[in-house]
Amino acid sequence: MKTVILALAVLVGGSAMAQQPTKKERKTAEERATASAQRMTTKLGLNETQKTKIHDINLGIAQKNDAIRDNTSLTREQRMAQLEETRTSRNAQYKEVLTSEQYAKYEAWEKERHAKMEAKRAEKQDAKGKKPGTPPAEDMEDDL
Repeated sequence: MKTVILALAVLVGGSAMAQQPTKKERKTAEERATASAQRMTTKLGLNETQKTKIHDINLGIAQKNDAIRDNTSLTREQRMAQLEETRTSRNAQYKEVLTSEQYAKYEAWEKERHAKMEAKRAEKQDAKGKKPGTPPAEDMEDDL
């Protein structure tokens, strides 16, 4: 009887785990553009005209970025370079739409988001352990 109950528990637990999504679904370019424009409207106090222009900029950039990410013929470095180009283009377009005060707020917001992302990345790296091939800290002191 115990064996049957244990087997049933394993079966139910296993099927429940199998139904968990393995990877988060990416939102469409339109959804990402709309959400980003809404966040910027809230954070930067955009008027309706600015909000519409920012949405259009974000939509164009999101579509370009999707095409870059989906292009399997590119190396990782090429993809990263092209994504950097679209980011630079986006910022130049933002500069034309936003006031100087809004753009300064935007830059500060971006720096804050980047710092948080880097902290998360470092935390994740620490959880996995240090990268292979990296000498221990005490060994680095001897090289000085």
